[in-house]
Amino acid sequence: MIKTLRLTTEGRAIVPIEMKPFTELALARVNFKLDTGADITTVSKKELNILGYDNAWIKNNITKHPTRTITRAGGEEESAHYVQISKCNVLGRDLTAWPFYIRPESDKDFPNLLGIDIISHFDFSFKYSQGDLIIQPIKVSAIQLDKVKNQDIFELSV
Repeated sequence: MIKTLRLTTEGRAIVPIEMKPFTELALARVNFKLDTGADITTVSKKELNILGYDNAWIKNNITKHPTRTITRAGGEEESAHYVQISKCNVLGRDLTAWPFYIRPESDKDFPNLLGIDIISHFDFSFKYSQGDLIIQPIKVSAIQLDKVKNQDIFELSV
């Protein structure tokens, strides 16, 4: 299935991901900026709170999983923790227990970034003159998680 998304007036490609809220069965739409320079997908803690994942759940979830060093725009490195959301859907492709890394709240570029870990499962092209992003899946109906690298697990204050 080929999907066409409109670019924003700033030329950003915004891709919706349907994410399962904490207490509801229906998926909620969350917008992510397509970032071909990001190797992982990040979500803000604020967005998780809106979906009903409170700080206690976030803290409990992230201490069970490894951290990953990420490089922010400008070259600054920091540790990113991840949480697993039980069910998500990206443009018709299911994600099960996918790691969404917590986006640093101090990084104000865009609250949620869709990285190569997910977009590598799609072919996409831009038609800037028309203001469109054309995207289609290149793999099966579910996107499988490769084994997460890195081994550090430690507490995070939220």
